[in-house]
Amino acid sequence: NAKFVVVQDISYRSDTTKFADLLLPAAGWLEKEGTMTNSERRISYLPKGINAPGEALSDVEILIRFAQKMKFNGFNFNTTEEVYKEYCLMTKGTKIDISFLNYNRLKNEGTFQWPVPDYGHPGTPRLFTDKKFYTPSKKAIFNIPTSIENTSEAPNSEFPFILTTGRIRDQWHTMTKTGKVSRLMTHTPSPMLEINPIDAYKSNIRTGDIIVVSSKNGSVRVKAKVTDTIKEGVVFLPMHWGKQLENDLNRTNNLTNTLVDPVSKEPDFKFTAVAISKYVKPFEKIAIVGAGAAAFRFIQNYREINTTDEIIVFSNEENPFYNRVLLPEYMTGEFTWEQLKKIKEEALSKLNITLKSNVAIESLNVQDKTILDSQGTLHTFDSLILATGSRPFVPENAQLHLPGRFTMRRKSDADRLKDYLDKTNLPAHEQHVVIIGGGLLGLELAAALKHKNVKITVVQRAPRLMERQLDRISSKLLAEEVQLLNIQIYFDNEVSTVFDTDNPNELEIALKSGKIITANAIVYTIGTIPNIEIAKESGLACGRGVKVNQYLQTSNPSVFAIGEIAEFENQLFGITSAAEEQADILANFMAGDISSFYKGSVLMNILKLEDINLCSIGQIEIPDNDDSYEEIVFADLRQRYYKKCIVKNDLLIGAILMGDKNEFAEFKTLIESKIELADKRNLLLRGSSNAKPVLGKLVCSCSQVGSGNIEETIKSGVTNFTELCKTTGAGLGCGSCKSEVKDILAKCK
Repeated sequence: NAKFVVVQDISYRSDTTKFADLLLPAAGWLEKEGTMTNSERRISYLPKGINAPGEALSDVEILIRFAQKMKFNGFNFNTTEEVYKEYCLMTKGTKIDISFLNYNRLKNEGTFQWPVPDYGHPGTPRLFTDKKFYTPSKKAIFNIPTSIENTSEAPNSEFPFILTTGRIRDQWHTMTKTGKVSRLMTHTPSPMLEINPIDAYKSNIRTGDIIVVSSKNGSVRVKAKVTDTIKEGVVFLPMHWGKQLENDLNRTNNLTNTLVDPVSKEPDFKFTAVAISKYVKPFEKIAIVGAGAAAFRFIQNYREINTTDEIIVFSNEENPFYNRVLLPEYMTGEFTWEQLKKIKEEALSKLNITLKSNVAIESLNVQDKTILDSQGTLHTFDSLILATGSRPFVPENAQLHLPGRFTMRRKSDADRLKDYLDKTNLPAHEQHVVIIGGGLLGLELAAALKHKNVKITVVQRAPRLMERQLDRISSKLLAEEVQLLNIQIYFDNEVSTVFDTDNPNELEIALKSGKIITANAIVYTIGTIPNIEIAKESGLACGRGVKVNQYLQTSNPSVFAIGEIAEFENQLFGITSAAEEQADILANFMAGDISSFYKGSVLMNILKLEDINLCSIGQIEIPDNDDSYEEIVFADLRQRYYKKCIVKNDLLIGAILMGDKNEFAEFKTLIESKIELADKRNLLLRGSSNAKPVLGKLVCSCSQVGSGNIEETIKSGVTNFTELCKTTGAGLGCGSCKSEVKDILAKCK
């Protein structure tokens, strides 16, 4: 082991920097002066175009300073040109003599091919024109092999295919640099085995299937790509992917043989006999605790890949798999219960799962892999998925057991509030509901009740609405819009005490400011708390949530956590889209795809209020005194029209859209993909949106997508559900329209 490691690099993110005791920031090719010699011996002068940032220095200056600090003689250079001049003189009399070349000639006369042995010499376009070679006899020596027989490993009955390897268009070597450029990764984001359609047909392999490739040296597991660009009997696997997340099943060199050419010593990486088969996952029993968005998405996706594993689901609710986002509209009757269900009974039965409704978990033993449920039954599992979601945060003095006090998290909460308001026997316009919390749920519940003409008061502890999801300007504009709906808002306030009065179905709500509000009901929508108690008690590592790695594994590799309880890199992602993204990745991983791993989710918030288009994506504020961030703002405050983009290092990292959300799908994709904006930077918020007019019935209000838009896209050839959502923008927001999108896709197929 080295005692002291010095790394000189242009990027602090390269794989070697983590080993550095000293990291020296280097200049890039455009930030330094020098020369370059290519493979035809052509020497070019490279001028410095821009100054290097910060403390970054050119390679030459770093070496000179380092040598001087080490007290080495001969490093008293002042410029790169002086170094090059000395180098040229050192070649005098050699076969690569460029002693009469210098920066002035390169700048004024252009490129030269070495040797350049005297001042007037124009360079040497071709060597050995005098037929004298650099050998003792001056004659050319050809190393003729004694045999021209192919000594590569021949295919046989056990390994009938020829594996060839190499690079792909956008990557270089092991991707330590190119792999960090998002734009380059979009072409081929993960390793794929290319196979000829005839070979694929014979082996019952389709694009996307997980394939085991084996040779006498080892095996890999990758997805298949069926293509006629590869010959029958030959398969191709890129060389770039090595060990990922402590797993080397994507590593091509697991397969390649150890043969080398006896003369050139070139390894025989391009020709290895291999066998190919579809990956058959060992049978296992999967237990899922929770029946929300994350669990449902996992089951759906997993069953598309694997139909044989046993799946048992525990739900402590009577009604599993429904859309909580639409509970306010369900409570007011705008949506029926059937519309909230994510899946119908007939389709649910086809998923082949055992569903335990109204059954809670009493204890969990992750070492023995057993679950004791609330009915006293002990269950075993091979893999366990915790998708227990969250519960409402309520103050200690909320007294939810008393009449008129509610939360809004489950169907039972919505049913209780609806029944309670109905039993007041008051017409809607005489009912008064106080909502505690001015976040998404509180405002959407307020809007839903206001739509029924119920009087609404919102009490917000913070000085503005949606303080975590909006900046000050958009929050102020939102408050104006909400107040125009005749919704009263009390900022910088909170509940002190709630009293019952002599009148039935009436409460007196005392605020800390001294204000007393008379109302029929109070609903707490302050926030949520992840349900991690069962995980904690079982000994799993927990913080605010259950800690997971990139494969959504907890501290016990047989136990996974997804959804609102999953804490990845010290962050919780309490939104439906993140839960579904985690479920997708976990389904692929558990089905055998190790190239599928989680990198975190982009936070976003879409407010569903009548006649108010508002959403935020990613980062919404820039740090103080940091010039690396840019804000692009378009505003018409009088009309409450406000749009803002936040850009850093040529990447869009956040946006707020108020007034219309036409750019929502486009901006979400840009933020998630982390693709450099380039010329698109100057088009942001300048009317360049690719948004199409809504065709047919509105299906997705988040992205303004109609049934006609979806049908049109399906007819164009997009028949994969995930791709359909990405292409149209439907389902990329709150996710409440995904079941309808699936229905349209099924009908069009």
